[in-house]
Amino acid sequence: MERVSAIMADDRYIKRMEEIKQAEVSRKYCRHGYEHLLSVARIAYILSLEDNLDIKKDVIYGTALLHDIARFSELEKKTNHRIAGPVLAKPILTDAGYSAEEVKEMCEAIELHGTFPDETGTLAAILYRADKLSRNCFDCEMTDTCNWPDERKNLKVME
Repeated sequence: MERVSAIMADDRYIKRMEEIKQAEVSRKYCRHGYEHLLSVARIAYILSLEDNLDIKKDVIYGTALLHDIARFSELEKKTNHRIAGPVLAKPILTDAGYSAEEVKEMCEAIELHGTFPDETGTLAAILYRADKLSRNCFDCEMTDTCNWPDERKNLKVME
């Protein structure tokens, strides 16, 4: 997974992850650090295997690692992080060696990760499901005060 390693070694990615970490230092709700990103990647990969999808492992991991890249960015102040995310992710993905077609699919999944996609069996669909399943709302001390509606919360171990 050389391309995933290239993402994680990218100075822009490292800088954004540090900025996210600093922004969330006192956050009581779900955080967006490596633990979350790797949970999303692993769950998405499992879902792709269970659904017999032909999606490369490093495409799944690369997308998961970048899906929250715009959190707390200057771009997010102007627009939602799902819209800003592809703008920040695209050059990182390109420099990591992903093809133009892969970058397009990955950026689309990043943009759609907060809403259930129209199509199942896509990278966007498994990223959405994995992002939700990565959250242990059923065991969170903040569930009662969380602003997520109950239908978005992960109140079960698996769907």
